[in-house]
Amino acid sequence: MLRHVPHQLSIYSVLYDKIPNDHILKIIAANVDFSFINDLLKESYCKHLGRPAKEPEMLAKLLILQYLYDLSDVKIIEEARLNLAYMWFLGLNPEDDLPEASLLTKFRRHRLKEKKCQKES
Repeated sequence: MLRHVPHQLSIYSVLYDKIPNDHILKIIAANVDFSFINDLLKESYCKHLGRPAKEPEMLAKLLILQYLYDLSDVKIIEEARLNLAYMWFLGLNPEDDLPEASLLTKFRRHRLKEKKCQKES
């Protein structure tokens, strides 16, 4: 089940001002509208049953970070907990929780129908 929760910035979000405007994630966010992801995947979620799902847009952004920085599922979650630029890109407040790393694998396999997003050697 998908939920639409309006995003409200916390008092700690002022920390995001420290991220430079020329940071790669700010450039990507300024040029790509990721809002289509939730609409694209909404049919793969049950509308009335189950607990609320993590937002597909955020999970897709985690996969983008994972690809950009060549990190494992576990490592991207660890890094996102510490890196303000990652949290900002994900649309989370600094005090928000991230999903378990296993959810990324489930998202790839069940929603995106792919086993792994990796760079070619």
